[in-house]
Amino acid sequence: MTPKKKARINIKAGIRNAIKNGGSKPATDIVKQVNAKLSGWVNYFRVGNSSRAFSEVRDYTEMKIRTLLSRRKRRRKCSIGWRRWSNEYLYGVLGLYWDWKVHPLRRADGY
Repeated sequence: MTPKKKARINIKAGIRNAIKNGGSKPATDIVKQVNAKLSGWVNYFRVGNSSRAFSEVRDYTEMKIRTLLSRRKRRRKCSIGWRRWSNEYLYGVLGLYWDWKVHPLRRADGY
């Protein structure tokens, strides 16, 4: 089972709307809303061969969070902030969702 293109578009739209409707909320609150959407989506598609779709959605989420942070700092949009906000900051300090592991189905005979 792999997430179809429509499912990936829907989760990206949900992430985009959560960030867009965040207003002046702290970044940690917006990240909590995004985490709720991501955890449900990942748990649904976790069984099967979803690693490519997971990396696509993970990269999109990181880009959107970094864009949000750079807009709040009123930086010029010459880059997305890859150097300024590292993965350690996004996942450690802000608490962005990080359980992207795929769990293959077990057969009835245990293999």
